[in-house]
Amino acid sequence: MSHDFLPLNYEKIVHQITKFISEQVKSRKKNGVVIGLSGGLDSSVCLVLASKALGKNRIFGLIMPEKGQTPQKDIDNAHDLAHKLRIKYKEIHFERAKKILLSNLPNDKLSGGNLSARFRMALLYHYAGKSNLLVLGTSDKSELMIGYFTKFGDGGADILPLGGLYKSQVKILGKKLGLSEQIINQPSSPRFWKGHVAEKELGLTYYEIDTILRYYLDNDLASCNLSKKKKKLVTDMVRKSRHKRELIPVCNPP
Repeated sequence: MSHDFLPLNYEKIVHQITKFISEQVKSRKKNGVVIGLSGGLDSSVCLVLASKALGKNRIFGLIMPEKGQTPQKDIDNAHDLAHKLRIKYKEIHFERAKKILLSNLPNDKLSGGNLSARFRMALLYHYAGKSNLLVLGTSDKSELMIGYFTKFGDGGADILPLGGLYKSQVKILGKKLGLSEQIINQPSSPRFWKGHVAEKELGLTYYEIDTILRYYLDNDLASCNLSKKKKKLVTDMVRKSRHKRELIPVCNPP
């Protein structure tokens, strides 16, 4: 089986994803979608695809930066794309509320970052409920498989248009959609703390992760020419994050 997974029919993919978005909105009798605009690759690709699927009047964007952690260029990217596509959007800052809560909670760097993701999810669902919208999630296949998302945070969504595409494929799709080089080449980051970069934290590039995941899904890891250490890093992430992708266990007494 071929492992050259990047040369796809991206025009067909655009058609499939836009059809998926429009059908999901229609079948669930919703007015449109609400999407978190981070200024990064995945959210920008999702916004362009949603715009193609629904038009500008059925999309509401939320820009939710965190002072001291979100770079200004991220905010500028989000504003610029929202203006270009002429969608309605709002910028909301939640760092004050987070600071008040954390002042009464045990200090933990990662848990604090996850709290930010859950604040954003809560805000998205607030607007979704208010205006009868679907929450359009921005996670891609790579992030979903290795569990690089916050449970009930950015993992909380109603639809995942990019869930079937590896990060490497989303990057190419972004180019095909005409996104700026600044967005396409910006290092992926959940912005949990200042200087937070996904590939640095994970210890591999997304291309390496995607390559290993492809071989893993084909049950052919032995043919992957990357190191055993890197293959183990990725497969361990898949295994340890399984609970994030499964339904919550329910006790059913007789």
